[in-house]
Amino acid sequence: MVLRPERIVRVRIIGLRSKRQEIISALHDLGVIQIEDVAPELSNLMDKRVSVENYELLSRQLLRFRGLEAMLPRGKANRRYFASVRELLEAADSIKIDERLRELKNEEGALQTKLREKETFLSIARLLSPLKFDLSVYNNPLVVSFIAEQKEGTDATSIIRKAIQDAVIYPLDEGRLLVALPAGKEGELAKVANEAQFRIIAVPRMEGAPDQFIEQTQKEIEGIKSRLQEIGKELSDISSRYYESVVQIREQLEIEARKYEVSERLLATAETFALEGWMPERYVDTVRSVLEQVTEGNVIVSRVQTKEQPPTLLRNPRRIRLFEFFIRFYSLPQEYEIDPTLVFAIVFPVLFGVMVGDFGYGIVILLISLFIIHRLDHPPKKSHIPRFISNFITMIMGPNALKTVAKALIPSSIIAIIAGILFNEFFGFAVLPFTVLNLGLGRSTIALVTTSTLFNIGVGKLILFTGYLGLALVSLGLIFGAVNEYTRGHMRGVFGKIGWLMFAWGISVLGLDLIHGISITQSISGIASIALMIAGVGVIFGGEGTMGVMELPSIVSHILSYTRIVGILLASIILAQVINIIFFGGVHRSILLGIVGAVILIIGQLFNLIIAVFEPGIQGARLLYVEFFSKFYRGNGRYFRPFSSPRNYTIRQFDLEKIKEG
Repeated sequence: MVLRPERIVRVRIIGLRSKRQEIISALHDLGVIQIEDVAPELSNLMDKRVSVENYELLSRQLLRFRGLEAMLPRGKANRRYFASVRELLEAADSIKIDERLRELKNEEGALQTKLREKETFLSIARLLSPLKFDLSVYNNPLVVSFIAEQKEGTDATSIIRKAIQDAVIYPLDEGRLLVALPAGKEGELAKVANEAQFRIIAVPRMEGAPDQFIEQTQKEIEGIKSRLQEIGKELSDISSRYYESVVQIREQLEIEARKYEVSERLLATAETFALEGWMPERYVDTVRSVLEQVTEGNVIVSRVQTKEQPPTLLRNPRRIRLFEFFIRFYSLPQEYEIDPTLVFAIVFPVLFGVMVGDFGYGIVILLISLFIIHRLDHPPKKSHIPRFISNFITMIMGPNALKTVAKALIPSSIIAIIAGILFNEFFGFAVLPFTVLNLGLGRSTIALVTTSTLFNIGVGKLILFTGYLGLALVSLGLIFGAVNEYTRGHMRGVFGKIGWLMFAWGISVLGLDLIHGISITQSISGIASIALMIAGVGVIFGGEGTMGVMELPSIVSHILSYTRIVGILLASIILAQVINIIFFGGVHRSILLGIVGAVILIIGQLFNLIIAVFEPGIQGARLLYVEFFSKFYRGNGRYFRPFSSPRNYTIRQFDLEKIKEG
């Protein structure tokens, strides 16, 4: 059932110590149990810790192979199956490339450092070559020299001469200066540069004529690059032979090390051991069958009765699972609570789309969402998006969260397009020859075509509709709350939710009668609404006491809160129309005012588009989080974290999906 999290139960597994590794390996491959500490009542029966063989050896090999993988160039790798730890360790021992890799990487690092040094010498020698002095004059026991890079508008020459009178300054290219000082005055120049905020680079010790030095340095650089290419080729050759084995062994070593860590939570006797954990109820029989298979029937899998709150594992269809992000952002449901993901996935796009209410904005939001998804899936080598925009976005949320939000905006933008077509709104213009739902705002200055109207609903009816929507969602929340209370066995809580439901409907019917001018005391609906309200208050008092009665006004505000949908919709439409009116007014008066109007049109529509993304998104989520969730949702559930590891290069022995299919 998608409206409930998975039913999670606590299980205890007791098996022979001789079969410990097989049991733990099977549980890891199945990936459906969250390992916990064994219950204290077993400590008197099982007071020994399980000894862990080969753990230190595995740890050393794991560190070793992580280092090997880091040194090797990346390559392609298939999956490999390891039948036992012994086979894994034998495979690890067969890899004998450590020493040669270290030699190559050490030489590569030293050469790269030398290359950067030579390139620095070369660039400085080229700067100094027009002066035709022997390079030894710039840095020796008597003289030290620096390259000063002055900012535009800064007269570094005057600043340096004023502070250091015996400094010798030569202008170089691109605003750079050569500053020669008597040895020992480097600190004075550094102080001046810091105060005036210009950069200085020390001229290294070099010898010989500039042209000869440049020629010799270029040859040395070519020799270093040639050797680096040879090292790179040898590393690639080693990688082509060993990379696949290295990553396969490294991954399996990490998995085996994680299995050994579980042993810290086991209790044992001389012959048996026990472990406990949380597991989805629907997998208990499957796990029991697999463990009996690997232990030849020498295992006991039983449920443990406990009052401890189990972890939460949401269970939703693949397309709905996307919206679990918003539920986790708020809080995970507890195991007994209804999972609101499905309702959120249906209602949020509708609320967002109606509040946008413009198919021009809807199309832009859809295209931006698709662009973000494609961009994150296929990142370019060089981005043309301004850095301040990308930094601002990444500061708000990470790439995964941004991609999730973009995917959630796809159905929301489609609803916005549909709503915009019904309202005949395209960036505030009426561009369709028909208007299905006319809001009655008037379009004399911005209608681009002659339109016909099918239904004049008006703002008043739209507000009334959002009130009905608020009543429906608040009622659904109260029904969910009653179901949750019943699941927990809290009958007073059930009556309290029923009382709230009665009061909500009573006051809503009363409000409708007042809106339509119907006498409350002379109509059946009026008398029935008052009776329903009074009965509801009584039931609330019986179920929740005085505190429940004191919160009665909140139900009215929560229902009426949904009318903000119309306010946000109208604000967006009216702002777009005002921007368009300014544009047309400028076009009709003069060319200059038309240009100004066009600028206002572009900037104004961009501003309104930004509002059309953030305001409906924030308010749509708020209506669900506050007005809807508050009726049934406690949250504070904890994540279900199964004992398993991702596999990219190795094959698991037990595959849960294949077991279910078989």
